[in-house]
Amino acid sequence: MPHYHAYSWSGPKPDFDRERDRRPEGPGFDASDLPPLQVAHWLRKPRGLIRATYDHPKEAADWLAERVGEAVTLSALQPPLETQVALAVDTLGWGGDVSWGCYGAGTRFVSLAVVCCPNRADPAVACPLS
Repeated sequence: MPHYHAYSWSGPKPDFDRERDRRPEGPGFDASDLPPLQVAHWLRKPRGLIRATYDHPKEAADWLAERVGEAVTLSALQPPLETQVALAVDTLGWGGDVSWGCYGAGTRFVSLAVVCCPNRADPAVACPLS
């Protein structure tokens, strides 16, 4: 039965842009909380980075909406948040992953992801909670 792991990261945009630490073969990948370049590779990160786990796509999409609401002015979002949540529910429902990124206060970048587990893009990786 699929389930969904939620992840978040917030920090300076230049840190987010350090590509070598965002690749699984990179020297800092395992020790870094930076989001991986491929969303499915969150499952290769330490289990302590999981912010929440959900059994249903709607619950996971609502988590994304709550985190975005903490980071940005919702009236500024395009497309509207309701549209983005509906798309996230649909994507998670067929086994896809969802990744959102936005600028928060100042120059902080916020990266949010919900990863379907088991994962279609990285099927060899076991669930980090097992």
